[in-house]
Amino acid sequence: MKLFSFTSGPYETHAYLVGDETSSEAMVVDAPPGSAAQLAEAARKHRLTIRHIVNTHGHWDHMADNAALKRLTGAALLCHNDDEVLLREPERMRAFGLMEPVEAMTADRHLSHGDTLFVGALAFRVAHCPGHSPGLIVLHEPKEKVCFCGDLIFAGSVGRTDFPGGSWAALAKSIRESILILPDDTRLLCGHGPATTVGRERATNPFVRQILAESQRG
Repeated sequence: MKLFSFTSGPYETHAYLVGDETSSEAMVVDAPPGSAAQLAEAARKHRLTIRHIVNTHGHWDHMADNAALKRLTGAALLCHNDDEVLLREPERMRAFGLMEPVEAMTADRHLSHGDTLFVGALAFRVAHCPGHSPGLIVLHEPKEKVCFCGDLIFAGSVGRTDFPGGSWAALAKSIRESILILPDDTRLLCGHGPATTVGRERATNPFVRQILAESQRG
């Protein structure tokens, strides 16, 4: 697997370019403001063809460059149905601190819980993980031991739940059922901040400890 990360926008949001070494097919995970040109150039440099643009969720700092990247690559835009309204009606994101105009978009395809997204020989399992937003998804490739988790969980923290559509109970359930079930050596590639592992967060993340304690209390 070829993997490149780029950080852009006022919230230092990560975009990931993920390629299959055999077929040279690729996908982009999230398209923060200012990322489109560097993602397209990196794909050209490494001889990758971007087939999919996947939004882990619809908050503007993760999808502001959807339109620009789609124009540059012709790739299909994918997201979960529950967050597509934010892509189609970006003015709703003023409640999320929208700082610049965002071009409205419609997804070419919806990803649902249990789907598998193929990028060449890479097979990413999709899990619907509401809590930070209603339609957040994570993408897990078990052979590569990697999970793109958006703003669900971070190194030492978890996603905010005080935005419209957020829920601590839903976020805790998503982390418990879609992250903590993964092997400890699975890399978590987050929407912000450093990468981490499932094992590290299980052992040291105070919010994960709280989630585990709450589940034990029933």
